[in-house]
Amino acid sequence: MLVAVWLATLSGFGYNNVQKYPSGKLTYPVIVHIHAVCFVAWLVLFTTQVVLVRRGQVGTHRKLGMFGSGLAAVMVVLGVMRAIITEQIKLGTPTPDPPFLSVMLGDILVFGGLVTAGMLLSRSAAGHKRLMLIATLFQTDAGFGRWLSPKIAELMGLKNYWELKTFAEGACSFIRFQLVPMYALIAALGAFDLFTRKRLHPAYLRAIACCLPTHLLAGWLYFQPFWKSAALQIIGR
Repeated sequence: MLVAVWLATLSGFGYNNVQKYPSGKLTYPVIVHIHAVCFVAWLVLFTTQVVLVRRGQVGTHRKLGMFGSGLAAVMVVLGVMRAIITEQIKLGTPTPDPPFLSVMLGDILVFGGLVTAGMLLSRSAAGHKRLMLIATLFQTDAGFGRWLSPKIAELMGLKNYWELKTFAEGACSFIRFQLVPMYALIAALGAFDLFTRKRLHPAYLRAIACCLPTHLLAGWLYFQPFWKSAALQIIGR
């Protein structure tokens, strides 16, 4: 799972930046750079935490966990700021998409909620590690959305959901593009549990029960006219 997270992130953002470089579009506001540093710091910390547990250094793992909870809180705040600022900058360009705030804010809500639940469940090693892993796996959608999902759509000759106008038209496209890749990783985690433990952990089931409706709601909002007006008000335009 750890390798999958790194591959999804590096391949997606790497491909996206390589594509932008020749046209001179490889410029980002400061908030994006700060957010990127914190996101990479989270991945490095998560990797370190996995290694520490496998080596039996649980005490060090717990001490770093306190730093991780603070980093997650910073990421949530930065995530909201980045979402709003980047959409403000995109207004007046060929690619404005204020309704996409629902997707970004949904991801932030899911990440913050899962990390908080994982920290509260730290005394249960099995539940804690699943919640922290799922929180991290859900962050792969940004990487998938910059590489794998568009490529699949291109190969299949399908329209991307932002090219469609209504939820009835775009629901399947939204699910395929935005949800399927990362939920495939979550499903693989569940399959592993079924194979090794013969059951799904309650923390896993509760995480899916909370996160899937949140993501589907974000997709529904994306296509609603009232949300576009609300999103414009949120970004101050």
